[in-house]
Amino acid sequence: MRPLISKIVLLTLVFFSGCQPAANEAKQQETNQGPRLVVVVNYPLQFIVDSLSGPEFQILNPVPPDENPETWLPGDATIQTIQQADLIVTNGADFADWVKKLSLPRSKVLRTSLALKDALITVPDFEVHSHGSGGAHSHAGTVAFFWLDPRLMARQAEAIAERLIQLDPESEKTIRANLEKLNASLKPLNQQLDQIQAEYPGLNWYSRRPVYQYLAKRCDWTMHHLHWKSISKPNQEDWKQLQSLQEQQKLSLMLCESEPDEEVITRLKDQGISVFALNPLTVAPANGDYVSNMQQQLTHLQMFLNQQKKSPPSEK
Repeated sequence: MRPLISKIVLLTLVFFSGCQPAANEAKQQETNQGPRLVVVVNYPLQFIVDSLSGPEFQILNPVPPDENPETWLPGDATIQTIQQADLIVTNGADFADWVKKLSLPRSKVLRTSLALKDALITVPDFEVHSHGSGGAHSHAGTVAFFWLDPRLMARQAEAIAERLIQLDPESEKTIRANLEKLNASLKPLNQQLDQIQAEYPGLNWYSRRPVYQYLAKRCDWTMHHLHWKSISKPNQEDWKQLQSLQEQQKLSLMLCESEPDEEVITRLKDQGISVFALNPLTVAPANGDYVSNMQQQLTHLQMFLNQQKKSPPSEK
């Protein structure tokens, strides 16, 4: 009987000694894996992922701070890094040229616009241009600046949170708690926009291109985009087009992505138009974050609209 017991003990030791290296190897591989790499295409998505995730994730926004994330294209080394990422969070609606031009593994790409299908705004004449002597024509397109309505940003965040949880199920509790915190941080912005909508509904604005449609819809406004290539240096055709539009519509407000030159501001004033610069925050601000910068901008917007109400351009 004792020899049989000895054999059983020996076999048991051999079995466990054989399993131990395999277990150690699996644990070592998990340790070597490190944080999951998440690539984002613009600052608003970076802000969301940063807000949701912990040290289990490494966030990479490959766009240099002095480049336009809509038109920037990566070099070969950056392309390799992007393609090796665990998750690539894109905006959708054709935001970021490099997303359209690179061959990205579909299983790793999260297109956040898919979570907003019912809210997407398509502009019939999104882009107007001409080819040779064929004359000018237009193409329809979907406006991509969803985050200018914080309610839509919250929906983007929900979609990202679910994908991060799939990537690292052990982080689910932390990610869901962070999602609640993010939604709470967006609440003051929604309150500001509710107040703006209640006090200044029905406004009509010019803009250089389709950027502010989601913000406008939230505030019950209408946007009229001009298709200007530049707000700092409009050409003569741009000014003629604006003058013609003003004769028909007589709008008094314009939203710009950055503050125009003083000369441009003066010429716009001559046509009865006051300008407000609202940065869409596609790149990281020099100070603060998305929430603090949007709060500040919306506060300034309220002050601007209050001033226009007291002293409209026609009375200046």
